[in-house]
Amino acid sequence: MSRIKCLIIDDEPYTASVLESYIAELDALEHVGTFYHAIDALMYLQQHKIDLLFLDIILPKVTGEAFLKMLPCRPRVIFLSNKKTKWARGDDEYILDCLVKPIGFEAFLRSIDRCYAAMPPVTRRGPIQKRRRTTPSRGPFLYLFSGKSTVKVFLQEVLYIEGFRNVAKITTTEKEIVVQQGLAAIEARFAARGFMRVHRSLIVAISKITAFTGNTIEIGTHILPVSAPYRQKVERVIRAGMMSV
Repeated sequence: MSRIKCLIIDDEPYTASVLESYIAELDALEHVGTFYHAIDALMYLQQHKIDLLFLDIILPKVTGEAFLKMLPCRPRVIFLSNKKTKWARGDDEYILDCLVKPIGFEAFLRSIDRCYAAMPPVTRRGPIQKRRRTTPSRGPFLYLFSGKSTVKVFLQEVLYIEGFRNVAKITTTEKEIVVQQGLAAIEARFAARGFMRVHRSLIVAISKITAFTGNTIEIGTHILPVSAPYRQKVERVIRAGMMSV
């Protein structure tokens, strides 16, 4: 069975790169192109047929709805929007959903499920949630932004995270990753996933702690400071971990 051919039209390269990385995660999808300008995309679509179009609602000089009226053949469409107002689906059965930027992977998957359900059975390839696996699973992960790239960070490989103003450095078992987010934003995404702050500029993976002395934490060969406001919390977490063994 053929894969679902996906085209992206968005004048924000950042959003486009995120969608490209998400599409690459699913076996059933194929990324066939990205365009930042409506006229270039229109010329492409006059000669090529696609199955699914990710389309920015507001493009330079034209709206997404106006652009759709120019197309010789209507594909399934998922709109992209900067506005967080609730989107109401109209009568056009080809318009499946509207993703609000910044686009999360779970929201992306829900939209793809709608696309998959709307397509004729003969074009379906298999369970849409099945991801391409060339290596054994490395567990849960988050997408973070590093420079102009979107990087996948596997949680079980993260040792600790250091904050430096509006950027953070993530030290993993394999490498260091610098991401364009402050530590407060990082903490919000990592806190419920087995991580805790031990210093105003430091978050650690609880499961990776090998020793605690009151003023410092050891993670393998790394000796990291614990500041006074966080010591009692760290002690409680360490005791709880000892009691559960």
